Amino acid sequence: MKKRLLLIAMLAGCGNAAVVNDAHIIVDGYNSITSDCRGDVCSHNENTDLTVFGGATYLVHRTAESQVLGPNSSLRVYRSDDHGATWKLLAIMPAINGRDLRDPCFYTVNGQLAIKALTRLPVTSDRDSNVDTIAVATISPDAGATWSPLAPIGPNTWSFWRIKDRDQHYNAAYEDGDKSVRLFSSIDGTTWTMGPLIYDVAADTPLETELVFMPSGKLLAIVRMDGTNDELLGSTGRLRTALCWSDPPYASFACPQILDGVRLDGPIAFFHDSRLFVVARKHILGVANRKRTALYELTGDFDHGGELTIVEHTELPSTGDTSYAGVAPIDNDRVLVTWYSSVLAQDGPWARALLGPTDIWQAQLDLSAL
Repeated sequence: MKKRLLLIAMLAGCGNAAVVNDAHIIVDGYNSITSDCRGDVCSHNENTDLTVFGGATYLVHRTAESQVLGPNSSLRVYRSDDHGATWKLLAIMPAINGRDLRDPCFYTVNGQLAIKALTRLPVTSDRDSNVDTIAVATISPDAGATWSPLAPIGPNTWSFWRIKDRDQHYNAAYEDGDKSVRLFSSIDGTTWTMGPLIYDVAADTPLETELVFMPSGKLLAIVRMDGTNDELLGSTGRLRTALCWSDPPYASFACPQILDGVRLDGPIAFFHDSRLFVVARKHILGVANRKRTALYELTGDFDHGGELTIVEHTELPSTGDTSYAGVAPIDNDRVLVTWYSSVLAQDGPWARALLGPTDIWQAQLDLSAL
């Protein structure tokens, strides 16, 4: 254990030291010895999200024995009153109905804290075909102390990504088989209406799509594209992310630009001082499907939906199976970020790391240093 902590201390400094501060593990999967993932922390921990609600910071993540779909999984919810210095476990939400449970994100419903998640059949298939995805949600009437039972909120076979609020709730959802992405909207946060296509070139394998509302009202959709079978692992072929735009009332989308050379898996985007940052999984071409979690920035003409440029600022301590970050503000300069990673010292290939132990990490990002 001492040797592992020393390696973590050495490798945690691999990012921009002025930007990434106090990077450390907060949920230890590597040393987990339980197989009860419905009640305890198992070896594979992933899919983080953060939010600030009522002045406190909330964290949610998935725990399981591996990335593989299965009912031996749960979501764990924590609260911090000191910006992540300490965490208190609030709730454990086991998978239901013999299905897998994953991909949580926070949002609010009528002023109450809520969590969206996905349930899927425990089957193995290409591009999550035939998994019968159902988006579900749970609502807390008392700031996280108790939660309602997980209940369906979306149509079968559509995977809701992160819910964003404007005049109502919005979500970009991708179809089982990663065939297309559509915009969904909701007045009450529980009943959703399918809207326009965002991206539907099935050969590009479009899936997790992050929505960003611009100050002008324009809506940007950042579309992950896994590409062909040969490109799925992200180490050969093309790395691409589609940028799609829509104007109010968001009845149609145009996708005028493809970011070449970067594939943003599990993206989370956020504005800070009018600058648009993205944390996502980074792929390294030509290096046997090794992955990192990285901080990027998008710059360009946000007001008019013009061409954007992406810049990578720094990597977070990460390797193997990694990313799916959460972000929450701390002050005018800093944000708290969480993500998950395989054991740093091993730097194993992604395909193998999907089955191995992963830890939940957190750090503070000082964006004033950029």
